[in-house]
Amino acid sequence: MKRTRKLIAALLLAAVAAASGVTAALATDTTSTYAYLPDHSVYFYDVAEGYSWAHREIDALALNGVVQGSGNHLFYPGNQITRADFIVMLDRAYGMSEAMDSGLISSKGSFSDVPAGSYYSKAVTAAKAFGIATGTKDGRFLPKNKMTRQDAMVFLKRTIDCTPLTLQTGAISGFSDINQISGYAKEAVNALVIAQVIGGSNGKLNPKAMVTRAEMAVMLYRATHLIAQDSGTFYEKRGDVVNVCIGAQSYCDVVIDNYDPTVHYGELMRYSKLWQEGGVTYITLEENQAIDREGVYSRGELILSGASAEDGAATYPVAANCVAIDVTSTYHQLERPVSTGGEYRYCYPSVVNGEVTVIYYTK
Repeated sequence: MKRTRKLIAALLLAAVAAASGVTAALATDTTSTYAYLPDHSVYFYDVAEGYSWAHREIDALALNGVVQGSGNHLFYPGNQITRADFIVMLDRAYGMSEAMDSGLISSKGSFSDVPAGSYYSKAVTAAKAFGIATGTKDGRFLPKNKMTRQDAMVFLKRTIDCTPLTLQTGAISGFSDINQISGYAKEAVNALVIAQVIGGSNGKLNPKAMVTRAEMAVMLYRATHLIAQDSGTFYEKRGDVVNVCIGAQSYCDVVIDNYDPTVHYGELMRYSKLWQEGGVTYITLEENQAIDREGVYSRGELILSGASAEDGAATYPVAANCVAIDVTSTYHQLERPVSTGGEYRYCYPSVVNGEVTVIYYTK
């Protein structure tokens, strides 16, 4: 069984190489080092409470440049998405316009209502060339119209059909609104449900409801993480695949090497090894560590009060390149280490070779 733990970016017609999900060098000095496993988006303030089903997928796509926010660290996950924006997301994930630019497929023109200078023109033109985007009988694409769930599935199925992957077809059951699926969309909806890209909600597929930005991200993430097996092509939801933050660096689709389904993987955890092999990033995680120390930072030293009486106080020199991180909302780097007791009440340091290299702060 071949696992794809990176985006299948630009894989259309096997023409353009896929892009790795991790571009930065991996940490090598792991002495007393901690990784943060977020339970919310580390990029967007508004992908937190209520979006536990989507925050990891949104962040993985954001890290790879497939999805973007609307400024000020906002993603607007509940907003409906337009047909044009959906095609732009597909293009960023699969590289259709790259294949067209390289001459591997010829343009077939665009649509009458897609202005040449629009931000979506190139993506829509490329999608038309691949037969992914089709328009009305009078040659319009309706780029500003909102995208229905069934139309999103049609576009996504056509895109996957342009890759070396093959989706199974067949009838599906178990959803109370199957009879609401339009005839032209049945094959795509069935195929994506069988591939576990689409799971439905409360026993419904809601084919004619509008797609939200969060739903779009989850669909696209699963589609770009399909696994080709002997029995077919499927998305496999795994508890041992997580996003992690180490210092100022974020990593997506990281496999927990020593995964134990009885362990809670979240918040701050000690890790003993982080490495990449065969395009897959692995991490070995140890125990959880609460961010519960009060600390005073002064003259290059961090003085900690213990989490309990027996811990006592400890003084650590702070490295000149120490990274200070706020984990409370969007995971972000502070300008410098700070003393707790004011805006930040608690902290916990990562100590490497006797020096504090990262300080994790919470409120």
